[in-house]
Amino acid sequence: MNALMIVLRAVWAFAALCGLAATPAHADSWAMPGIETYVSANGRYRLTVVPREIGSRLAYFDAKVRGETLPEPEGPSGRFERRDGAQWVPVWSRTLVNEVAPVEALVSDDGQRVVTFDNWHSVGHGDHVLVLYGADGALVRSLRLDEIVPAYFIDGIPASVSSIHWRRGEPHFVGPGLELRVSGPRSDIGGGGSDGDGFPVRVSLADGSVEAIAPALMAGLGPQMCAGHVESVASFNAHLAEERSDLVAPASRDRDAWRRYQYQAVERTKPRGATDDAAEKSSDPFASILDETVFELLGAGDYMEKDFRDGFRGALIAPLPEMRRRWFASSDQGAMVAEIERTAKKIKPGRLQGVEMRFLADAAHWPRIRHALTASGAMLVQLDTGVPIPPHPDDLAQLPPERTIDPACTGR
Repeated sequence: MNALMIVLRAVWAFAALCGLAATPAHADSWAMPGIETYVSANGRYRLTVVPREIGSRLAYFDAKVRGETLPEPEGPSGRFERRDGAQWVPVWSRTLVNEVAPVEALVSDDGQRVVTFDNWHSVGHGDHVLVLYGADGALVRSLRLDEIVPAYFIDGIPASVSSIHWRRGEPHFVGPGLELRVSGPRSDIGGGGSDGDGFPVRVSLADGSVEAIAPALMAGLGPQMCAGHVESVASFNAHLAEERSDLVAPASRDRDAWRRYQYQAVERTKPRGATDDAAEKSSDPFASILDETVFELLGAGDYMEKDFRDGFRGALIAPLPEMRRRWFASSDQGAMVAEIERTAKKIKPGRLQGVEMRFLADAAHWPRIRHALTASGAMLVQLDTGVPIPPHPDDLAQLPPERTIDPACTGR
């Protein structure tokens, strides 16, 4: 990999991180899943979990973004054993219901029950938030989070980019049940929430049924959880309205506002339907990503200004096959044009044949950009920042409906 592409990848990675930082949820990270063994408190029984083979985190997330199911073999697998002297004797084995691997498991002292919690990289989400297996490994019940607590509670529980952090402390077996603590209201809810030590929930080991939360506890939790739910519904619907509306360039030079605009502008106007054969055949996982990267020229004194400027210049000059399509933008249109004019003098005529360059540029500055780069041979495309961009019909068709407030929080 040459030095230019290293710079471009560094710029892309930083821009991606900045994009994540603009989301309301906290960022988090996950190591690759590995083989885990869970032993009962008395040391007599153990469950060994072998995760599903996913190749790499990048391959897994790429498939998930495209909505693809994971390829065979299915998994993960669970092997249950009991101790006999110095040996472990097989009792049962089966494919667990999780997609990749449970995050944690609990084994009862009598060897009659195994409980698993959540799925790798998606705590609190999906159909298998809590799974109960019987003495022979038979599935007793698999629970979603909204089957453990009221659905509107979920909006009030602390969350990150990948997960809903719904558990507090260590779960344990008590008689015929499993006792665990669920996170209380987020500390940012209406100025009065406090996740603290959470609240207790009890699950029957016989059938996986969940005991109702005590009325006195509900009286204290309900208002705060409702406040989080109402805020979440309002935020979701506001975002949905924004997605359905025309996109307008920010009136100010606020960096975060421009970064969000740039991202949305690219998503709404990027070419669709045609397959990029070079990217499809490439073994480089960045190949297709770089085709939709905005190379942004930052303002004087901004953090990483020089790195972004180097990336901007490098993308202007690099011939095929480095990148087939490139996007360029800056909140300071005059500075962007001046940089393009300086860099264009170093480009040999015809050097950029086959390259497509797209510029987020207003009508006043576009003629200078086009004039500076005409001799390069690149295909030059203007995305006029002065013209609102409607949502793409395909994106509109995929948007979910508006959310409604749970009746428990409406006073009815």
